[in-house]
Amino acid sequence: MALQLRRYEVPIEGLDPAHDGLTIAHLTDIHVGMLTPHKKIRRAFELAQAENPSLLVMTGDFLCYNKKFVGALAELCAGITTPSYAVLGNHDYWTDAEGARMALEKAGVSVLRNQHTELMLNHSPFSIVGIDDAITNHHDPKRAFAGVRRDGSRLVLTHAPNLADRCDAEGPSLILAGHTHGGHVHIPRVTPALFRRVTGARYLKGWYDVGRSKLYVNCGVGSSSVPIRAGAPAEVAILTLRAA
Repeated sequence: MALQLRRYEVPIEGLDPAHDGLTIAHLTDIHVGMLTPHKKIRRAFELAQAENPSLLVMTGDFLCYNKKFVGALAELCAGITTPSYAVLGNHDYWTDAEGARMALEKAGVSVLRNQHTELMLNHSPFSIVGIDDAITNHHDPKRAFAGVRRDGSRLVLTHAPNLADRCDAEGPSLILAGHTHGGHVHIPRVTPALFRRVTGARYLKGWYDVGRSKLYVNCGVGSSSVPIRAGAPAEVAILTLRAA
């Protein structure tokens, strides 16, 4: 299925009114490797940046099985001009986490590994929390949230959607995740039920209300095993934040 551009207006509880209208481009699971054409990944970056977002965020799985693609990752990210933040995913740790981090940071992408940062956007603080990969047990939410203000605007990045409940315990946030590929081949009712039974995960694709937070699970751009998608198209998500 062709790469899709999806736009959403997202009411966020606790969002500072100064950030109403802020736009965030979300990419995930680009899987630079044998199965994802590089032209598709380039197109995803082009679509994201053409929207002139305030931020570009990415939620892991930049590599796929082979360290030799670290150089390609660096080349594909070289044209990023938007302020950008990322967390790593399980495939990055299985392949070359340090290589992925270095390639991203060379392109100006800040990689948050159980860390947070606070930006001044429209003269008001905006917190970004990055939780490291939970699939490979590198996550430490307590460390990531340490010192983060509980009020105001907050964005949480995690590769694994299952961390959403733990994130919401720290206060209302916009939580962005990937990992699932939306089931990759998505059959209504069947795929979500199978996914829950096999992985224990409740969040497969799209929007979820998790406590006072909003979770978006992006279907991702690339493939790690099966190059065919059905019912879960590759996507670039553009999120316009609204004060609830």
